[in-house]
Amino acid sequence: MKATFEIPDELYREVKAETAREGRTVREVAITLFQQWLRQKKQVPSSAPAVDWLGFQAPLSHLMPEEVTDHSTETMRQSITRDWNEPA
Repeated sequence: MKATFEIPDELYREVKAETAREGRTVREVAITLFQQWLRQKKQVPSSAPAVDWLGFQAPLSHLMPEEVTDHSTETMRQSITRDWNEPA
């Protein structure tokens, strides 16, 4: 498919000179860039928000009693088991 679009003159001159030095065409470079861009878009979901994992605060952490400091999986399992085994 043929496509026509405008780019700034200075940018085109630089691209044209660089592709000539490499023995490539502007078309080849443009196709390579489009392919790389599409591969990148497929790898990283654009809707995924960036998460600051070092400063992450769990959404319901304000409901956790202050004395609870061990959030390991084993401690959580023990807590669940303990709660299930207590009489109602």
